Amino acid sequence: MITIYDIAKACGCSSATVSKALNNYPDVNINTKERILKMAREMGFTPNSQARALSTKKTWNIGVLFEDENHSGLNHYYFAPILQSVKEQAEEKGYDITFISKNFGGEETSYLEHCRRRKTDGVVIACIDFESKQVKELMASEIPVVVIDHLSDHTSSIMSENFAGMYELTSYLISLGHTNIAYAFGHRSHVTTERLNGFKRSMKDADLVILEENIIESRFNDREAAISTVEKLVSRGDLPTAVMFPDDYCAVWAINTFRRLGVRVPEDVSVAGFDGLEIGEMMYPRLTTMKQNTVRLGKEAALKCIQLVESKLTDVTRLSVSVELIKGETCQQPRL
Repeated sequence: MITIYDIAKACGCSSATVSKALNNYPDVNINTKERILKMAREMGFTPNSQARALSTKKTWNIGVLFEDENHSGLNHYYFAPILQSVKEQAEEKGYDITFISKNFGGEETSYLEHCRRRKTDGVVIACIDFESKQVKELMASEIPVVVIDHLSDHTSSIMSENFAGMYELTSYLISLGHTNIAYAFGHRSHVTTERLNGFKRSMKDADLVILEENIIESRFNDREAAISTVEKLVSRGDLPTAVMFPDDYCAVWAINTFRRLGVRVPEDVSVAGFDGLEIGEMMYPRLTTMKQNTVRLGKEAALKCIQLVESKLTDVTRLSVSVELIKGETCQQPRL
């Protein structure tokens, strides 16, 4: 195996100079540096990651903790592009990605212990039970943590403008003439609370009454929950003129269910989602939704995590990423 001592001998310089050149230190003559790098490539030198970790105090490894209750994994319609963006941004900065779980080498362990054994420099957390004891333990540890779509007093957060997004989406339906609007919200979380508040504020500002039966507890990214919600709405006989669902995945299944039950969309009922997934663009008529910037959410999470790792700071920051109303064709003026 080629070492820095072999390169130093071939270049006629010290091993310390070779080390500095390979690690891009500024106090190495540019011509000397280029000669060393050229020789390293020609000799097939491969840096020792463990030695690099000892010298830089970093492993260049970012952990990602992601577990959704529906076990959709990396096929998750909403979080998959976010995680892809985290990966791309981390790699651009020279970091690898390790997925964190409760299993390490066939042995059950905690999230924190997994991170420590993998020696991750920092962790990005998304789509998980933030009330879990193990998640709280990791967030309170010495490891820099950034969370997506969650508000925490102890860790930096990256999230969409959920309140403003739901307020604007509701206001758009009201502008079409809808007054009897139902909202099927996802399971309880910071995101859900913000969106519920946005919905209620928009209705209040328009002097509209929210019927208790039109606030429907559902679940995110859950086919059966969406189908059940529609079946209950249709069976009760007094169908709202517009229904908003927790995400686009649920909205698409809701539209299919309405049609199966003989209810036309948007002629009989308007339907809106939230996320701006590609599936909403592919369907006809195009889904009305609030588009989240998944690429930026992932990018900002990775950048913040790397910043915390490299600066050694422990400041807690919160970044809100803007959303965009996609009017689509699944919402129209209500029938008189």
